[in-house]
Amino acid sequence: MDKTMISYYDLDCNGTLKFSAFLRMVHIAADINATELGVGFAQLAPLGMSFVLQRFSAHVYEALPAYGEEVQIRTWPASVERGTFIRKGKMLDKKGRKRLEWASLWLLFDLNERKILRPSALPVDFSAMGLGDEGVSTTPEKIDIPADWPEWGQPHNAYTHTVRYADVDTNMHMNNAVYGDLVGNAANGSEWRAFHINYLAETRLNEKIAVTSRKGSNGEILIVGENENRRPFAARVVYQAI
Repeated sequence: MDKTMISYYDLDCNGTLKFSAFLRMVHIAADINATELGVGFAQLAPLGMSFVLQRFSAHVYEALPAYGEEVQIRTWPASVERGTFIRKGKMLDKKGRKRLEWASLWLLFDLNERKILRPSALPVDFSAMGLGDEGVSTTPEKIDIPADWPEWGQPHNAYTHTVRYADVDTNMHMNNAVYGDLVGNAANGSEWRAFHINYLAETRLNEKIAVTSRKGSNGEILIVGENENRRPFAARVVYQAI
């Protein structure tokens, strides 16, 4: 169980936990746990492979943590399904109350060939790692982009992001947490209650992403990133009040 303190740089101008900060916390905890199981980045990278995130879904319980709060983050491998790896997690406050829970879907990736690998390529037997849900019911949601996009809903925000040096990680594509800032800039809302993101294609240095967000009628904002003829990501954010 990893403990962390919510700092001012984890929060936006409204004092709300940023998507990018949350994703970064989750990723660090996931790699620590994976390393303990023998499949962390440091163990897989020399073999030319790494886990890459495809879907992530999170739900808020009680309220999002505030500045100065100490929280505990717990994450674990939940299942292996048709060549994908499901990892779940939860954030607890000092009283042990669940503040957030999440589920993520990962693929095993060949760093040299840039292709998906089967679970059997791992150096350990992933299915023997004590899989379970530990009370987390959230599943990694597939975001269906409406057929009438971009006419769906009401216009909310639109801008273009150019991938810069600081956005790219050692896997040579834009880091997963950076997409959280793209989503936050596009949504530009109040305290969020649920957050879903699908990573659909790699984005490299100097590429441009046209980011568009539109409001639905049921308290949600849908965000789509487009790059030439591709859609690198899609996200869905549900707010307490819009």
